[in-house]
Amino acid sequence: MAVQQMEWLNFRHLYAFWMVARVGSFTRAAAEMRVAQSAVSAQVGSLEDYVGERLFVRTHRVVELTPVGRRLLGYANAIFSQSRAINAWLDDDEGMRERRIVRMGVVGGSSRNFVFRLLTDYVDKAPDVQLSVSTGSYAELYAMLRRFELDAIVTLDLPKKKDMIEVSYQRLGESRMCIVAVPSIIRGLRRKRPVGPIDAFKFRHPYEVDILEKYVRPQLGVDVTLRMDTDDIPLLRFFANSGKGVAILPRVGVLEDLEAGTVEAIEIQRCPEVLIYGITMNQTAPAFEGADAVELWPREAETSNP
Repeated sequence: MAVQQMEWLNFRHLYAFWMVARVGSFTRAAAEMRVAQSAVSAQVGSLEDYVGERLFVRTHRVVELTPVGRRLLGYANAIFSQSRAINAWLDDDEGMRERRIVRMGVVGGSSRNFVFRLLTDYVDKAPDVQLSVSTGSYAELYAMLRRFELDAIVTLDLPKKKDMIEVSYQRLGESRMCIVAVPSIIRGLRRKRPVGPIDAFKFRHPYEVDILEKYVRPQLGVDVTLRMDTDDIPLLRFFANSGKGVAILPRVGVLEDLEAGTVEAIEIQRCPEVLIYGITMNQTAPAFEGADAVELWPREAETSNP
């Protein structure tokens, strides 16, 4: 890579590149920046001249980063993350102190029991921190993370391989898969005396395992009919309590009901556990650094194996 020797990188050019990389389009970047598309193209072109390499592969439909562009994006993320932190600090109404807000994205299918325990950790350990929680699909929340509108995402999905250059992940915990229903149904299954075929409402396992065929039917030895599959754990909790059949879901999704005795569970033997991940950008925000830092993720031991 032949980089021209200049005292300062042109940050207007870098900002234009960063905007295009975040939104995936020169047109959308220009709209957000409120400038002409030609101006954005010219600024990115000037940056490419400075770097001596192409930063984007342009086609009629999509704009993709080149390997050099992806590496440069990591530096740009760090620079503009710091810029946002400075603005938040300057805008603080309470004596210019650093604003302590944790903006968390929760992918829709994640267990609310697990998320509740995770967020309760912040409430207990950092009473001066304000939590802002958003829910949505992985794609929606990942886009917000890249725009620095979120600090972290809680999800059952690992980052895609192509995104690993700009994000980091940590395993927050795991949960065993269980067959869950009202006590009368579970006790009948344990005694091998089910009344007729059993309807099943199944969690869509992130590893695409055929749970019914590979694990549930052989273990129970009874006729189990799939009536619904979903990635919505809170919805499956309702079916577990309904008495209409069995719900097959991570144990963490029904912890409160198990403790209350409204449902019982049979652990599915040899079935892969569901893993819960936290994803952040590689450049950690200043709010999570220093002596009075907020620990972004609690220790794994506190949230594992529910």
